[in-house]
Amino acid sequence: CVHRHCVFTIPEELRIYFFKDSSLLNCLFHSVRDVVFRMFSKINKTENFTPGLICVLHTFGRDLKWNPHIHALVPELIYSPDKDSFKFFTHFNFTKLRKTFQYELLRLIEEKVGPSFKRAKSILYKDHPKGFYVHARTQKKDEEFENKDHSNDINACITYNMRYAGRPCIAESRIVSYDKQTNIVHWFYHDHEDEKRYDVIESAVEFIKKLIIHIPDPHFRNIRYYGFYSNASRKELDHIHELLGIRKHKDYSRKTRQQKRQRKMNKLRYRTHLIDSFNR
Repeated sequence: CVHRHCVFTIPEELRIYFFKDSSLLNCLFHSVRDVVFRMFSKINKTENFTPGLICVLHTFGRDLKWNPHIHALVPELIYSPDKDSFKFFTHFNFTKLRKTFQYELLRLIEEKVGPSFKRAKSILYKDHPKGFYVHARTQKKDEEFENKDHSNDINACITYNMRYAGRPCIAESRIVSYDKQTNIVHWFYHDHEDEKRYDVIESAVEFIKKLIIHIPDPHFRNIRYYGFYSNASRKELDHIHELLGIRKHKDYSRKTRQQKRQRKMNKLRYRTHLIDSFNR
């Protein structure tokens, strides 16, 4: 079904808290989860609807600065376990999204940091009366994706998000040169606002500092699944596929998914790479 690509960003004043204490990134995930669940929970008072949600954390911008934000894939479909039925849902209240996200995030940070955060919390409410920025436009052919010819299905969203989740924060092609004698690195980036190229010339030490702050902590999950996309709800997801009639065309069972995943993992082995490269 159609998925909505949402981006939850935080104001610049808050970034320092996440930089000093990386465990607060869990609060960022939890706030996005709570916002989406709350948005769908009050659709119908008689039914208990469950949404699906896939969250991907990005901690960097094009200029390599520390800028943690969440990319969320939200299917425009909700499921009611009580009545064993689903409903398509396309209306996203942007005002409610922004203000609820602001409330949930600041509440969770205050619980984690303590009373010392109260003053900063009141200032953030005053400086951002409309809430924190949330991008949740309908997926269309626009400037959001670099691939202008993507289709209206979920694959374009997945490709866009996984590009950043599965690679370093800068592509090697953006590094113009490195001078060993002066220990100077020359690299560039294109700004989001004006799309102009900006060249940066700095010492290798400063360049490495910008890179290593984006290395996640051990065992930290940059991709998380909630609702009927969570691991605990695999049977529920299979049942939703049955209700949608997708199984008639393609097998989405857990066994099939595991076999497909294992085939992909086998291709990543050292032996397989040798055979592909040298035919022996």
